[in-house]
Amino acid sequence: MLLKKFISDPPSPTIWTRLRRHVARTDAKLSEQRRESNVSWTTTPLAVTVLPTLFPTHLFEHAQELQPLFNELYIRVANDHDWLHEVLSPLFTCDSFVTTLWGIYERVRAAGPMQDIVCGSFRADYMIDSDDHALKQVEMNVFSASGFAHAQNVAALHRHMQRSIAGQADLPKNDNTCRIADMLAEANRIYQHKHAPISNGNAKTCILMIVQPCNFNVADERPIEYALWDRNVSCHRCEWQDVLSRTKLQADGTLLFHLGHARASLEVSVIYYRAGYEAREYDSLGCETRLRLEISKAIKCPDIATHLTTCKSIQQALARPGALAHFGLQQGEEAMCSTFMEMHILDNSPRGLEARAIATDPSKAMDYVLKSNGDGGGHNVYRKDIPPFLAKIAETQWCTYTLMKIIVAPKTTGVLMLPHDVYCGQVVSELGMLGTCIWRKHNAEVMVLRNECAGWTLKTKPGNVDGMMVVKGVGAMDCPALN
Repeated sequence: MLLKKFISDPPSPTIWTRLRRHVARTDAKLSEQRRESNVSWTTTPLAVTVLPTLFPTHLFEHAQELQPLFNELYIRVANDHDWLHEVLSPLFTCDSFVTTLWGIYERVRAAGPMQDIVCGSFRADYMIDSDDHALKQVEMNVFSASGFAHAQNVAALHRHMQRSIAGQADLPKNDNTCRIADMLAEANRIYQHKHAPISNGNAKTCILMIVQPCNFNVADERPIEYALWDRNVSCHRCEWQDVLSRTKLQADGTLLFHLGHARASLEVSVIYYRAGYEAREYDSLGCETRLRLEISKAIKCPDIATHLTTCKSIQQALARPGALAHFGLQQGEEAMCSTFMEMHILDNSPRGLEARAIATDPSKAMDYVLKSNGDGGGHNVYRKDIPPFLAKIAETQWCTYTLMKIIVAPKTTGVLMLPHDVYCGQVVSELGMLGTCIWRKHNAEVMVLRNECAGWTLKTKPGNVDGMMVVKGVGAMDCPALN
């Protein structure tokens, strides 16, 4: 009904202007060698849906209920060294990125614990499976998860559009940015209480947001920074390649951040990673960058152990029958397991060989997606492209890939405003749930101090398109119209 109203009586140009500027991304073509502070920004509108997309209320609420369960599961996985090693060690001979991260992780373990508090902003992504109309997990993002500010902005936009066209708005609340800022601010308070007693009402600490140079997703990062300042929490950005020159690690583990221009240094209370998720960042200096941050006593959001759990091999291992029982969870095993899709590592095990046979068969591969352990989007290979892709790489490298059954989602009608076009037709959506958590780790034990479902994202794409990466032009940010 709302779509018919929109077509017959489109909103005023001022609303369209708001639609175009409400969320924008920086031009990803900017040189990675240039600094954020000395370039002219080129922006392009982030793709959004014109109107909210229908999504079942009971599945939205179920995803909210699942989020604290998955938060705790991944916290426990990150704290289980032996289990991590068992799952990831087969990759050490074939996956250079996982091997690099594990090497840093071992150096951090060897250096000894400097900080027992960890925090994280996680995002679990789901699609609806047409076969049983249930949620199926696409992936679990636990390191440098993004899209939260974009989602909040689009929710506000759609609320305005709905009021303008229908006279009322009944969309779900979205305050992602505030909830992430609240979690980071709490971590900052914990650090100050432990390490930097306040004198004269002011502790000279800051949250350090580690970012990529000229990152296309800066518009998703800045609102969190501003929300922290609104809470009287200092937050500064430091580009990945500048960490070694702008920070100093003291003998007691204190990390100092140099503000520059003869200004005093600040003690870093929390390291919030929005960089460090791509293999290309880990040359020799990149490895030293990550090591310095990790061995400091600043609270990491999250730490290197949690970063390792973002590997698709971890997701596959957790989906094995009975795997969750190992972690001693008090509840939710059956609910979490119900979201798992068929997944196989392309190794030399009996199941791995079966998966290889599927992946190399053009007809059978049409029902699957091939995923690497790389993060940051754009690494997946779909359907008919899988056999020729594997044919181009050595079989010794196949074990770095996970074969996952594609989730076939039901289609609905939508209108997407893409950067250079408007799409109207059949669409499918992917729901993301934001989780914020803080925990204390001690040897093999963890104490969860904060664990909540803190918000949501919704992304929608044309129904005939594989993959979803809005900031790279595949799909659009959206808002659920619950029904």
